[in-house]
Amino acid sequence: MLEFAVLAIICAIIIVYLRGVNSELSLLATICAGVLMLTYALNYLSDTITLINKIVELTGIDKKVYVIIFKITAIGYIVEFSAATIRDFGLNSIADKLVFVGKLIIFSLSMPIIYGVLNLLIEVLQ
Repeated sequence: MLEFAVLAIICAIIIVYLRGVNSELSLLATICAGVLMLTYALNYLSDTITLINKIVELTGIDKKVYVIIFKITAIGYIVEFSAATIRDFGLNSIADKLVFVGKLIIFSLSMPIIYGVLNLLIEVLQ
């Protein structure tokens, strides 16, 4: 984890330096820094996915529900990361629209889970 913090600080120093020299290069460095940090963070994700698969097997949760929840979580993180990067470029209106579209996609993906919960409630009440 310490390497990640050091990487972020080094990237920030390079970006601040490049802003004074060439603003176009600083934007490119910002994108590269974001991709580099995201790649570093994805290394931790494989262990987490393995653990979640074990939990799903132990609990007997339908694999489709797990996939939907994983997709919703991934979309949330990707949209937030992308919106923050777009805000770094000073394009707040586009970032806000991206967040809105991401929420719509998450809502549409969550409908099967909502439907399943409602069916379960109806069965319990009958």
